[in-house]
Amino acid sequence: MARLRQAAAVLRRARRIPRAQWVALWRSRPVEPGTVLYDASHGTGLVDSPYAIFRHLVEAPDMAHLWHVWVVADADRRQRARDHLDSLGIARHRVRLVGYRTPAYFRHLATAGYLVSSATFPPELGKRAGQTYVNTWHGTPLKSMGYDTPGGALEAANIVRNFLAADYLVSSGPYMTDTMYRRAYRLEGLAPAEVLEVGAPRTDVQVGADEVTREAFRSRLADVGVPLDAQRPVVLVAPTWRGEAFARPELAADELTALVLALRQGEHWQVLVKAHPAVHAQAETVPGLQGVLVPPDIPANEILALTDHLVTDYSSILFDALADPRVAITFHVPDRAAYEELRPLYLPADSLPGRLCTTVDEVVTDVREGGTRAEVRRDWASRYAPFDDGDATQRVIDVVWRGRRPDRGRIVPLAKKMYAGRRVPRVLIHAGSLQRNGVTSSLIALLRHIDLDRLDVSVTWGPARDADPTGFAAAIDPRIRLLPRVGGLNGPKRVVWSRRLLESFGAGSALVPMGSLVRLMQDEWVRCFGSAHFDHVIDFGGYSPYWALLMSRGVAPAPVRSHAIWLHNDLAAEVASSAAHRTGRAQQLEQVFSLYPRYDRLVSVSESLSVVNERSLRAVAGSADFRSARNLVDITRITEMARADVAELGLDEAVVTALRDRSVYTFVTAGRLTREKNQARLVRAAATARAAGHPFAVVIMGSGPQEPSLRSLVAELGLAGTVFLTGRLANPYPVMAAADCFALTSEHEGLPMVILEALALEIPVLTTEFSSVDGVVPPGAGLVVPAEDEAVSRAMMDLLSRRPTFSTLDVDGYNATALEELASAIGLNDDQAPAGPRPSGRM
Repeated sequence: MARLRQAAAVLRRARRIPRAQWVALWRSRPVEPGTVLYDASHGTGLVDSPYAIFRHLVEAPDMAHLWHVWVVADADRRQRARDHLDSLGIARHRVRLVGYRTPAYFRHLATAGYLVSSATFPPELGKRAGQTYVNTWHGTPLKSMGYDTPGGALEAANIVRNFLAADYLVSSGPYMTDTMYRRAYRLEGLAPAEVLEVGAPRTDVQVGADEVTREAFRSRLADVGVPLDAQRPVVLVAPTWRGEAFARPELAADELTALVLALRQGEHWQVLVKAHPAVHAQAETVPGLQGVLVPPDIPANEILALTDHLVTDYSSILFDALADPRVAITFHVPDRAAYEELRPLYLPADSLPGRLCTTVDEVVTDVREGGTRAEVRRDWASRYAPFDDGDATQRVIDVVWRGRRPDRGRIVPLAKKMYAGRRVPRVLIHAGSLQRNGVTSSLIALLRHIDLDRLDVSVTWGPARDADPTGFAAAIDPRIRLLPRVGGLNGPKRVVWSRRLLESFGAGSALVPMGSLVRLMQDEWVRCFGSAHFDHVIDFGGYSPYWALLMSRGVAPAPVRSHAIWLHNDLAAEVASSAAHRTGRAQQLEQVFSLYPRYDRLVSVSESLSVVNERSLRAVAGSADFRSARNLVDITRITEMARADVAELGLDEAVVTALRDRSVYTFVTAGRLTREKNQARLVRAAATARAAGHPFAVVIMGSGPQEPSLRSLVAELGLAGTVFLTGRLANPYPVMAAADCFALTSEHEGLPMVILEALALEIPVLTTEFSSVDGVVPPGAGLVVPAEDEAVSRAMMDLLSRRPTFSTLDVDGYNATALEELASAIGLNDDQAPAGPRPSGRM
């Protein structure tokens, strides 16, 4: 089975190679300043604001030099689009239609001078010099979006990436700017784009439609099998999608069918249905919608121009309907409570500009009565669609293509965030692998203590085995901007594959084409972070050659004040241990070392560790400064998690009994079960200590490659019932809090988070001497003994016989000092940070 999975992975990669080569080829060609590429929701068709912009540009005499390319997903839609363009009299040589994610698509994505999208371009987008990106977005939000939804920070990764690449973001007004761009997608303080707060171009057609225009719209509907009678009023039913994620949308087919059938009773009303594009394919299979379902490549705003009454739910189409005061609105929300729990609304449902109906009968009654809440509707139009006056498209074109100021509305910058009269510094942190380990724990603690009024923080990472990005996102402040890497490197495969040479020989080797690799990473930076400018860049992971190069000097397009990389361990000792045990990490670390000269600061997690690392790595570090910044302790999170009952952790009953029996002295340890952590030493020491005759237990939490041998050792030494291996626990803190002593018997460490966490829980520590142990255990808070079995067993017996009292850690004082060390280590103190007193324990 494993071989089959490996073969499948190889085949998937092989299939991606031709596409990657097309992308690389076209990215090597010049940008074509006179070409405009339009994509409305991944090739839906000639719809939405991109279509409005296209119509104006193609008809403007001063824009006759432009050549237009439309992304249209499939052959049938492309034929309908071509027929429609012919009916408009638009010359074929001025417009090209291309399929989504075809070679032609990637050609124009890489070379078009203007990119216009109502949603997002795919991960291959890496905006090039000379390209202008206009994102019009497809709706003003009513329901929560982006970071405001459960798990949204992770699902919104490609959207945020697109917004950071954009030059202009189109907004219907202040509400959309603040709610969506500033809040939902966390763009304030970082996004270089200007928000064009000038109205939604797609709504112009509703305002300016006369009867001749409406008749053309009716004719277009008739051509696709949806005829309308010009003499009867039209009800448009336009629900949004349901479900927990956009990737898995659902259609409430039964409810929709019942509503349509009820509205069609009698001869008075004509009914149209405009399903969300994400569920249109599902809607096509519903028998009751035949003859009334509008295809996705017919613009919704053209249908609104024909509509007398809109029936919707939580869809953003309600904001578009506000552009035409004659259109009444009714809301059909049978699942209101459940929906709002899943996707809370930005505006109270009771304030909506129409009656809230939970049954079909209520909807029918409201439609027959012509709708209600007219005063509320007028107020909503002035608040939430103030610039949808029929000229929004002209204003966008004036700004983007003509370089003029808009005659109405305003241009809103997002990139500057201020505090106490100064711009807030922007920090980008590479988080590492986000596995459940000490590096991730220490980053969580750091992020939970940073003063986010004084620093703008973004965190990035890439896919990794056993990563827990969901747990990470849940553990940190939601104001922190998460930028997970999506997609892969753009570039010729020969250059992409040359990264293997870097990983084999290091940056200093003549065999490694560092110039090409740096240019590749410069493109990768823009692909990942757009045009965003950061003041400080940190590789907190510190173990990946890819990330070490991406975060290094000379890659970001804008100046960065400091580049720092974290050294979490005695890295020379880790290399030696890895080489001895052939784990593969030695070579990887050595290539990271070769990139140290590209950094300003090499930051170890304790002062003593910095001394150790500088002694062993000075020769390869170039001019980089060795600094130190201790890990922080997240006392609030630790104590909260420690309150859980040990009986509810799924532990063996004997473990729970030992932890609760105060006559039994318990030693606990936690960490990955590896040779470097050397839990075997603790097991052997326990066998010797047993001769003292005092009752005790040893609880080893964690999993890893040494687990089988540790279990064998426990059995061999007859320690069953005394030494317990629990496996990895999602929450180890109740066990630590219930123990008498935390033991660490590692060969080498940096500043172990588990020691800090134990001390924060007021548990004394027994640790072996590793090279950077100085200052790790405060005086009187535990024991530090030689890294020998006999020394550990003697210390255990001493603790068992005397049960001494130990001092505790001043967590607040420790954290305040650690934050000052961090600010100094990465150069924040050089920013002339905002004046005023800092809160205790915050940076």
